[in-house]
Amino acid sequence: MNVSAGKLVGKCPLWTWVMMGLALASALALIDWENTGAAKPFWMFLLPTAFGLLGGIIAALKKSYGWALISLAFGLLAVQLLSVVVTLVQGP
Repeated sequence: MNVSAGKLVGKCPLWTWVMMGLALASALALIDWENTGAAKPFWMFLLPTAFGLLGGIIAALKKSYGWALISLAFGLLAVQLLSVVVTLVQGP
C-alpha cells in the first residue's frame, strides 16, 4: 500500500474552505470592536467550533482526512487563539 502525504491530505473541498472562513468570521464577531462592554450570547461562542466541525465532516466525506483534521482543529482553536491575541494586544 502506497501512502503519501498527497493521498492523506488531498484537495481541500470548497465547502471546507467556506466553513473555515465562517469559523474565522464568527470568531472575529466575538470581539467588542466598539468597546461597548456588551456581553455576547453564549451560542456565539459555539459557532466557530460548529463551523469547524461541519467543514471537517465535509472534508471527511470527500475522503480528505487531513483537511478534516485541519478544519476541526481550526474551529476548536479559533476562540482560544483569538482570546490570546486580544489579551496580548489590549492587555488583561
